[in-house]
Amino acid sequence: MLAGIIAFNVIGHYREVREEHRQQTAQLLSRCVNESLLSLFRLQVNDWRRKPAFYLQEAERLRENVAALPQQLGNIENYPEWHAAIAICEKFTEHSNNQHRTIFRPLGGFAELPVGDNRLLGNRRAMRVLRRNLASLEVAARAADRYLADMQRDIAQLAGDSGLSADMQRLAEEQINTEVLDYYRGGNFSLKQVLAHIERVRSYYELLADNPRGWSLRAGGLFFYDRGLRSEVDQLNNAVFQGEGEFYANWKQVLQRQQ
Repeated sequence: MLAGIIAFNVIGHYREVREEHRQQTAQLLSRCVNESLLSLFRLQVNDWRRKPAFYLQEAERLRENVAALPQQLGNIENYPEWHAAIAICEKFTEHSNNQHRTIFRPLGGFAELPVGDNRLLGNRRAMRVLRRNLASLEVAARAADRYLADMQRDIAQLAGDSGLSADMQRLAEEQINTEVLDYYRGGNFSLKQVLAHIERVRSYYELLADNPRGWSLRAGGLFFYDRGLRSEVDQLNNAVFQGEGEFYANWKQVLQRQQ
């Protein structure tokens, strides 16, 4: 009977420890996902004209915050799933930084270029940079539009490839959803509006590049020999100017917090 009692207590203790480990592992992963979301929100409120390279600073801050998570959760015993969770978190953080760079680096580069400053037209290098940025902005806009879905798929795939048990994966997914993702939703980011603005900017410069005999630069301003061309350029320039505020506002709405 004594042996049975001891065995029962040992099994009970093992189950308690095992459950504690499972909860700690799930908590680490949910905190890790939350740090990436907080990083996105800091990027959303950045003034890209003033700090076009802010994504680099934010990437380093995210790495530091995530690296501190294991210690913040207390003195954790060594066990395989804990180390697997740390590895998942590190990979997920790098994936998040890559995603943030994809979304916001082109925006910073675009904000640095003086769109509407016609001196660009006399600078071949600046025009090449602008064209590359516009192409990158299209990729960035599509990535911003599907940000939350990509994030959910990414953490699920990393957990699935990590060797964590199916039971542990389910618990982690449940905790990530209930403690983190359920509080966020896709924002009012309009892919259509962003792509339309990109196309207007592209059309403005392409129209001028395709009609070099219809205009010239004089003291930094455009002088037109072709009235029809002038009318088209003015319309596009006005559309770009009027849509600029709405364009930048979209990048502040990639994600929203649920009320």
